[in-house]
Amino acid sequence: MTTQLPLLPGFMARGIERWAAQRLPKNTDKICLDRRRIYILPTRNGMIFSLVLLVILAGAINYQNSMGYLLTFLTLAIMLLAMIATHQNLNRLCITAVNAQSVFNGQAAKFSLTLSRVTQRDYINISFQCPEQTRVAAHLPATQNNTHIDLPVMTTQRGYCALPRIRVFTEFPLGLFHAWSWIELQGRCLVYPAPAEHPPEFDRRGQQSGKHASELSGEDEFAGIRTYQTGDSPKRMAWKSIARSGTWQTKTFHADSDEEIWLSWQQLSDTLGIEQRLSILCRWILDAHRHGSKYGMDIPGTRIEPGIGQLHQQQCLRALALFGFSR
Repeated sequence: MTTQLPLLPGFMARGIERWAAQRLPKNTDKICLDRRRIYILPTRNGMIFSLVLLVILAGAINYQNSMGYLLTFLTLAIMLLAMIATHQNLNRLCITAVNAQSVFNGQAAKFSLTLSRVTQRDYINISFQCPEQTRVAAHLPATQNNTHIDLPVMTTQRGYCALPRIRVFTEFPLGLFHAWSWIELQGRCLVYPAPAEHPPEFDRRGQQSGKHASELSGEDEFAGIRTYQTGDSPKRMAWKSIARSGTWQTKTFHADSDEEIWLSWQQLSDTLGIEQRLSILCRWILDAHRHGSKYGMDIPGTRIEPGIGQLHQQQCLRALALFGFSR
């Protein structure tokens, strides 16, 4: 979807965007804007300002008023200087993209952009926006070599989420002109399946029970205390710690270190769809990791031997995220 340009109908804005897209460099992680890639149009305020100037000029001509001429040309000079300043507020600005950290489907992937410059100049109120996403503003004063911003992009499906086309724009300093450019940068984010909120409870003997629970946990050894999470059993509330700290806390337990848990595709009902199964497995992985259980995963095409730790968890979640996709 085209992000709206000032005073242009939708079909014309889309045509300009298609034309500009043919000129964009592809497969790059850094872009420096120059005058050939920066476009500028008057804003609504700029058009009103121009009409006022025409009215003042018409009055000066009609009444042969020298002060009217002086006001008209002085104000026109200010308007032209504002146009140059707006254009220069993007000129020679360099943008570098970094891959976003992995997120779960439905969360916002935060792509990190680094802003730097070629010339020693202030860059004030520069806005960045992807189609249908939140706008982010940035400033790069002359006293800094670079600055960083996080550009959020909402995820809608698992797998790899690519950084979409970004519109960079500014109306600084007077808001009379809108200068912008489109950039396409390399950047992607691995999106895990969304964890199921109420998954079937996992039976340690390898069978699925008919109950519902929010966690997969061991009962053998006390592991510590963590912050309360929705769905924790009241039986596990750390009442003494709650009384001392005034915050809700829950006891956690480790499973027997010799016990291995297998999270298998076959343990789930055939009536569930692919995405539902992946969401349930995702929740089981998070719960097993949180409680220190040693677990493995077996899904069609991928078998991961039991293990523990952050890297093991990421390996399992990655397998779920890329299930059915070309690696």
